[in-house]
Amino acid sequence: MPSTKILLVDHSTMRMPFLSKVLQDAGEVVEFKEMSKAMAAVTRGLNVDVAVLHYRLSLTPLIQAIRRVQPGAKIVGFGNPRPDPPLGIDQYLSQPILSAELRQAVERAGCK
Repeated sequence: MPSTKILLVDHSTMRMPFLSKVLQDAGEVVEFKEMSKAMAAVTRGLNVDVAVLHYRLSLTPLIQAIRRVQPGAKIVGFGNPRPDPPLGIDQYLSQPILSAELRQAVERAGCK
């Protein structure tokens, strides 16, 4: 069975290694710290099953690109607590995130 390909986008150099390590058990992780580089990769054809994004409004163009180019990809966002998930996000996790919670959300989203 092919591995789930996970796009991880987070600008935090402190959080990225932790998230990457947690997600390694769920699939192949492709990391980007900059939204513009992630956007370029997606528009050039980077194929992903799940995108995990530290949600900021500035990521809206990336979310839209993923939806347009890969409509079957699931998007898991995380960030500050909110009353409802942001538009375009399939699942939203409020920080602080437990590693088991993140892994479970990605595994559920990556199911084909």
